[in-house]
Amino acid sequence: MSTLIMGKVWPLRMSSAQKAVAISLADQANDSGVCWPSVSTLSNRTCLSERAVQAALRDLETLRFLARIFRQGHSTHYHL
Repeated sequence: MSTLIMGKVWPLRMSSAQKAVAISLADQANDSGVCWPSVSTLSNRTCLSERAVQAALRDLETLRFLARIFRQGHSTHYHL
């Protein structure tokens, strides 16, 4: 868990779904802002459907909160 990144996420203004996903990602990220949870894991941690998590991830990428690196046959890496 990166408390540095977590502290930067709390004050951000965004939808509740986006905030839940952002907090979950920050909670799993290292101090470099990298993590790789599955959509299923994010769904379980945030109590959102997988579709809602996917939409929030797209929104967060559009807002430039994160960058996704898709890896064939492996989990996606998220850079916050």
